[in-house]
Amino acid sequence: MAIRFNQIADNKSKKESYLHDQPNETTNWLWSVLKILKVLGIPSSNYYRWCNNSSLTDNRGRTPSLDRTLPEEEQKIVAYALKHPQEGYRRVAWMMVDEDVVYVCPSTVYRILDKHDLLYRWKRSSSVGVRPAKAREADERWHTDILYLWVMDRWFFLVTVLDAYSRYIVHWKLVFSMAADDVMDVIEEALEKTPAAAPQVVSDNGSQFIGKEFRKLIKRHSLVQIKTRRQHPESNGLIERYHRSFREEGVGERALSDYYQACDLIKKWIDYYNNRRLHSAIYYLRSVDYYRGEPKKLIKERLEKLKQARKLRR
Repeated sequence: MAIRFNQIADNKSKKESYLHDQPNETTNWLWSVLKILKVLGIPSSNYYRWCNNSSLTDNRGRTPSLDRTLPEEEQKIVAYALKHPQEGYRRVAWMMVDEDVVYVCPSTVYRILDKHDLLYRWKRSSSVGVRPAKAREADERWHTDILYLWVMDRWFFLVTVLDAYSRYIVHWKLVFSMAADDVMDVIEEALEKTPAAAPQVVSDNGSQFIGKEFRKLIKRHSLVQIKTRRQHPESNGLIERYHRSFREEGVGERALSDYYQACDLIKKWIDYYNNRRLHSAIYYLRSVDYYRGEPKKLIKERLEKLKQARKLRR
């Protein structure tokens, strides 16, 4: 195979014109293809690939993703995140799906918030210590503890019972002292709310939880008590995490001026925590969804919304 040219230029910038010149019967020289390619510095593999293409355009680029978010969707994500600055990107993603704002997965929300420099949530600190095995159903295991609250120029004590499976607050009470009777009353009232329950009770080694009267309560209701390691609050990490959320999001910077105001604030916060707040540990569903709902059905509905949204973008 050969190509004839009237003239071979030394300037390599004209390499494309050489390849597209038509054969001319009046030319003076006959050059082989390989020799021409060698002079021009073009690999032979490139030449033969060009011959097989309709043009010299390289079409190896990736096809644009059909799942890429639309500009209006990105605007909605940014606006929603700005309205909920205390929430992490995963919680924001599922809140938007549930509220029918926009249907995108958490990784997409992360990418967009990172692009707009809105990833300002703090990192969770790592914890150590052995914890009980994960609960498999509601009311299988309860965690209880006492939180100090400064109200009306004195300390009050918030006693809480939290369900390990759902993170649902089963019962709470703001008491005037840390006496064993006050703590026992909270457990008794929680059991009255759930008459069929016989949970394991996880507590620390405070005097209220290891005394004779508390042990009698455990025995009377055929319960099992699990005591955490001494001087190791992480062993009761579920309720410790709840206390942190309550202090940061529930109370915040507010001053509690009297007992009734404090009780009202606690009641509203726990209603939000149980019924509206999305929890990372339970697939960003609400506690009530796990405690008395159908979590698998809700997760399936979410995934279906994402699937339908992808179809609409194609």
